[in-house]
Amino acid sequence: MCRTVPARPQRARPKGLLGCAARNNLGSAMVVALVISAQSTFAAEPTPVQDNAKEHASKDKLTLPVVIVTGHVGPEATEGTGSYTTGKTAAAMRLPLALNETPQAVTVITRQHMDDQQLNSVQSVLDNTAGVTSYQSDSERTSFYSRGFLINNIQYDGIPTAVGDVVNGSGIGSLDTAFYDRVEVVRGASGLLTGTGNPSAAINLVRKRPTRDFSASASLGAGSWDTHRGTADVSTPLTKDGRVRARVVGTYQDGNSYIDRYKPRRKAFYGVVEADLTPDTSISMGFDYQDSSPKGSTWGGLPLWFSDGTQADYPRSKSFGQTWSGWDTNMKTAFATIEHRFANGWNLRAVANQYRTGFDSHLIALGGRPDRLTGLGAYPFGAYPVALASEGRSHQNTLDVMASGPVELLGRSHDVVVGATSSWRDGSERDIPPFYPGLVPVNIYDLGSPYPRPDFEAMASVPTQTRIKQVGVYAAARFSLADPLKLVVGGRFTTYEINENVNGAPFHYKKSGEFDPYAGLIYDINTTYSAYVSYTGIFNPQTDYRDNNGNVLTPAKGKTREIGLKGDYLEGRLNASVALFDTHLDNAAQIVAGRYTPSGAQAYESVNGTTSRGVELDLQGELARGWSVYAGLAHFTAKDGKGVRLNSQLPRTTAQLFSTHQFSGSWSRLTLGGGIKWQSRFYEAANTGTSTLGGEQASYAMVSLMGRYAIAKGIDVAVNVNNLLDRKYALQKGDFDTVGYGAPRNVMVTLNLKY
Repeated sequence: MCRTVPARPQRARPKGLLGCAARNNLGSAMVVALVISAQSTFAAEPTPVQDNAKEHASKDKLTLPVVIVTGHVGPEATEGTGSYTTGKTAAAMRLPLALNETPQAVTVITRQHMDDQQLNSVQSVLDNTAGVTSYQSDSERTSFYSRGFLINNIQYDGIPTAVGDVVNGSGIGSLDTAFYDRVEVVRGASGLLTGTGNPSAAINLVRKRPTRDFSASASLGAGSWDTHRGTADVSTPLTKDGRVRARVVGTYQDGNSYIDRYKPRRKAFYGVVEADLTPDTSISMGFDYQDSSPKGSTWGGLPLWFSDGTQADYPRSKSFGQTWSGWDTNMKTAFATIEHRFANGWNLRAVANQYRTGFDSHLIALGGRPDRLTGLGAYPFGAYPVALASEGRSHQNTLDVMASGPVELLGRSHDVVVGATSSWRDGSERDIPPFYPGLVPVNIYDLGSPYPRPDFEAMASVPTQTRIKQVGVYAAARFSLADPLKLVVGGRFTTYEINENVNGAPFHYKKSGEFDPYAGLIYDINTTYSAYVSYTGIFNPQTDYRDNNGNVLTPAKGKTREIGLKGDYLEGRLNASVALFDTHLDNAAQIVAGRYTPSGAQAYESVNGTTSRGVELDLQGELARGWSVYAGLAHFTAKDGKGVRLNSQLPRTTAQLFSTHQFSGSWSRLTLGGGIKWQSRFYEAANTGTSTLGGEQASYAMVSLMGRYAIAKGIDVAVNVNNLLDRKYALQKGDFDTVGYGAPRNVMVTLNLKY
């Protein structure tokens, strides 16, 4: 089956934390202007992109035509389409629905978008996704948030994998994106498919699949700080008729960094074999491996405050990371899928995954309040090093069985999905808690002098063994109440169990029968616009938090109410949406100042009434022939149950725009693009969390540019420039009273080859 762009047939339709986000006039004006502009553009240029490609080819023999992907791909696949949107997505409820048929805010970052903007890591993708905010503690730890809550749900091809905590970050930022056809982000509570988690968002990484015809591509890149990157991607039939086919993808990246002594390095491999056992039954088996082995890793930032109460300001390159410090991680996933398509339109699919991780870290940080003149100081106000080491292994097995298809009821056709998921995760870890290797202060004006590696091997470590089991059954149905009106209802029952042993002290916790609801109503206003309202839920066990009696807090329960308007244009090649949301979280863990558990740990209490409210706008797709765009605006306000600003270290408003244009005629070999990202201020409040004196980063914007030139058929060279204006900004400011900075202006040049 051949595809060019994600086309969609015309549908038969009649003609917790809130501010006043619902009345965000700037955002509303933006969407209205874009929609009016798009409508007028489409009216003037109704010709499909295929016709445009033929016109270019007739004028210039070297012009690259629209890429045709041949193989077993559905309307969801984006590779080879050249599009910034997708025809359908099943990320919200396992039913393949168009974006404007999905009653939640959904963003899809396509393969073309990732290639154009050189989004080579999951962190770079999420940094350029509306409604997602990253918080980077140091060189290796990045946490992602949506609507004020930590994202701790990730899916591979729709199958959930538990990741993320407030200490080690969300755990996915360093993943290479070379394997993925697209990244889907569904914002709000997502308990229907993920079971446990926060009412933030779910991230779905969708892998590339083999094609029936042979294809191959490779790229070589070089950039700032001696960065080098290479990728290779080969898909081939293993039988003449293409019934058995395979694909392998490999990537390697290394070099230096803008941070002194820091050398990131990543390597990754992905292989998959797919076979049609019969015309209606297919199987696939695959394996992917990702390895990150940086040197000179940082742990936290540099001291922000001097002993006289003034703030320090460092060159962006300064670091206390040593040549011996590092945080090696590896992730391995083996997966197998079997799917059968029945004659009545029903599908049955079973998926088995095994996900293995490992890490080994030796780190050193610098904290304190040095003297502003000398850079030193007397204890406890000098800058003193703190070290730690940790290693661990885990594996998670997941089995998911799902059936979906149409049913006839009262003379109308409806869609139903039912399924069950079971997962169990075993993990072991040995930690050497943070310790002072010595009380000799470090001069912050001489961070280039090496600091000796502590004798970690002589330190006592704390072993931890953990087993987490989760079983869930879920069901959802999309009822056609009338031609323009669809009702979506569903839910999931989940059982969660954890057994843990920390340094010989056993712990057991189990919660059964937790229910996560899902409901939505979609009304097709006309052939372009649809309005929706939805209600979704999720729960999150809080086994890491104990009250002053040592009891585990009850699970936090989140619910999201959302109302929105969506539109699709040019047969689905452009999608626009605006969403208003109201999220509530009860039983949220909060610190009880001055209270401790019987073991001496910090005590927490469950507090109801955490709220988050806001507005999100999305525009993704094609404005005109050869003109692609992604734009987003998100704003939220959030408070905990005591009325205190929730997660003040996150900006409340973010906006981004990235667009590319391929010229026509004699300039058709040239594509130019650019973008801008803006975010409002953020701060660490004094005397809260890990901060005593706090810190603030003002609002800022960053500009990026790209250009690509087709040298010949299948050969092009691309140039990407990030932070064009060389803006200096803090990634975090105030966490443990330290500061860390983002990258200065940087350039990447890439040679791409396709066959």
